[in-house]
Amino acid sequence: MLNKCFPLLALLALCSCARQTPEQAESAAASSAPAAISQQQPAVLDVPMSPLDPVVTENELSTYTDVWQRIRQQMHIQVPPRADIRREIAFFASKQKFFNEVASRAEPYLYLIVTELEKRRMPVELALLPIVESAYNPVAQGKGPAGLWQMVPQTARNFGLKIQHGYDGRKDPWSSTVAVLDYLQHLHDSLGNDWLNAVAAYNSGEGRIMAAVERNKARGKPTDYWSLQIPGRYVQTMPKWLAMISLVKNPANYQISLPPVVNRPVLGSTKIAGAVPLQQAAELAGIPLNQLKKLNPGFALTTTPEGKEFPLLLPLDTIDAFEKQRHLLKKVTVAAAPSVGPQRYKVKNGDSLGSIAARYKTKVASLRRLNQLKNDQLQTGQILLIPAGKNMSTTVAGTRAQSYQVKSGDSLWTIAQKLRVDSEELRIYNKLATNAHLKPGQSLRVPGSSVSSGTVVDSKKKHKAVYTVKKGDSLDRIAKRHKIKLADLLRWNQLQADSKLKPGQQLRLTPDNRQS
Repeated sequence: MLNKCFPLLALLALCSCARQTPEQAESAAASSAPAAISQQQPAVLDVPMSPLDPVVTENELSTYTDVWQRIRQQMHIQVPPRADIRREIAFFASKQKFFNEVASRAEPYLYLIVTELEKRRMPVELALLPIVESAYNPVAQGKGPAGLWQMVPQTARNFGLKIQHGYDGRKDPWSSTVAVLDYLQHLHDSLGNDWLNAVAAYNSGEGRIMAAVERNKARGKPTDYWSLQIPGRYVQTMPKWLAMISLVKNPANYQISLPPVVNRPVLGSTKIAGAVPLQQAAELAGIPLNQLKKLNPGFALTTTPEGKEFPLLLPLDTIDAFEKQRHLLKKVTVAAAPSVGPQRYKVKNGDSLGSIAARYKTKVASLRRLNQLKNDQLQTGQILLIPAGKNMSTTVAGTRAQSYQVKSGDSLWTIAQKLRVDSEELRIYNKLATNAHLKPGQSLRVPGSSVSSGTVVDSKKKHKAVYTVKKGDSLDRIAKRHKIKLADLLRWNQLQADSKLKPGQQLRLTPDNRQS
């Protein structure tokens, strides 16, 4: 699927980096941009708190056959005639194939996202943000961001998304949408009730926009997005998103067409607990496995991860059949198979004889002897023979692994959650620095003693004004445990969405009277 999406992702990258000389590009864009775009300078925009016109009813919106029409009916964000936006309009207006593929990819999810925005009374234009973030590709993966909305890991975790071996909530189209809309609402409320500020902060970081808002406040200046004058290199998504608003609002003006997306729900959401083969779930829903996996790209394996419930999107007309038969789902366990002879192991970057010996529960001396090694130096790509025995790098059902081999995308937190150990103890046990970067193939020793995860709280503590962070805590978990809004927890403690917590840190659970 990623191969098919690559041209779209490359196109999004090109629209910001292909133009080497802005002066030439601006001149060319000005001559090729439609005449409908004015040359005047932008005025301060009054973006409404609520996008819905009170006279527009759900009955009226449901009469449209196309979700794009539904979006147009409720657009309120004004797009100023700026040169950077004109360039993006001119660029995208020549890419009809791009819009064809985006519409096809957005079709299962666009209605759900738009109606969720309506329910929350947030601007429907936010539904266009995934077009410029990922080309509506739910499995889009950058160096850090991922999914439809390209969320970074720490922010995703703080807003309740699970990221662990076998599952990435950022690639779950529905769960990631809920988390991102929570985040955007928090940004809006924290940054002068300005939706453009919220999108800019989502793009460039909350701290940068907050600092600009505070700077303008101190100078007695307006705090709307355009008055902040953020350098374009920090908010490269903004002109693309605003250009997309113009293009979707009046596609005929720019000689493009948007393939219709049906204006009715086509998907429903349910839950599935691990570890269950996705093939079983597909059979109970009466759909092919590849369709189920396409609708739920958050699952990276053929079996759901153990121990938790995960959201599951299914075609709406299959939900009832699945719910009636869910009791037939059979959980599976995977045990490590014993070796019948020496295994072959290819040395990876960062490996050592000690780490390999720990991973396979053998001794360094045994490795030296079997491989006739004169010293402990290894080369990447080198093949080692491993003494016969049980590979302890896999967690056996009902037991705790003695060592764990780091996989791509792993972090100490996700590994600790998977192995049900404490992340801080795991770090100390392996003598790792606080900000240690794990490498795929690296072996971690797993503490054998049981450790409290810090998730159980005395009910009397729920009403205390201060909470002391325990190992393994997250902002989302603390907020839910104490029945407060995550946005309030962030505001009361002057934290940002990507803030990392430290054991022993104290958080306010009630507002400070000094805070506005």
